[in-house]
Amino acid sequence: MQTIITLTGKHDVTLKAITRGDLQDLAVLANDPAVAANLRDSFPSPYSLKDAETFFALLQNGQSEPTWGIYEKDKIAGVITLSRQADIYRHSAEIGYWLGAPYHGKGIMTEAVALLTDYAFREMNTYRIYAGIFAGNEASKKVLLKNGYHLEAVKEKAIIKQGRLMDEHLIVKLNC
Repeated sequence: MQTIITLTGKHDVTLKAITRGDLQDLAVLANDPAVAANLRDSFPSPYSLKDAETFFALLQNGQSEPTWGIYEKDKIAGVITLSRQADIYRHSAEIGYWLGAPYHGKGIMTEAVALLTDYAFREMNTYRIYAGIFAGNEASKKVLLKNGYHLEAVKEKAIIKQGRLMDEHLIVKLNC
């Protein structure tokens, strides 16, 4: 089991370890086709309580990347991860996240990304954090740009999602 440090923001946003008691709410939030539409196909859709329990077991067994629950006022609102890269890319990490629809438009994800980015640069010997954003996912792109990330490249026709071939926007923040 990985130790997940609790990170506390200014506006009732906290990143902390997901607990078994969060799984029902997590499953309800994740069982939204709009969430899965902007994530990799390995994210189950529909998303059941059993999927949440499987995910939790991976977290408990240390078989996943460092993963935080995103909480607003102690209610789980989404998930954020930081995937450290290996070998010559070991100074880099990929950030990934999703937020349940009831929490959209409140600045929660912007604050969550800020908290994890600052932590990764300060405590994890990370110099480069990046995200691959599906073309058309303007909300996610805005979250990153508000946090000082920049568009590094557009990977043309890099993704097939829901039968559509689309571009991926590589968005990056450096700490050097």
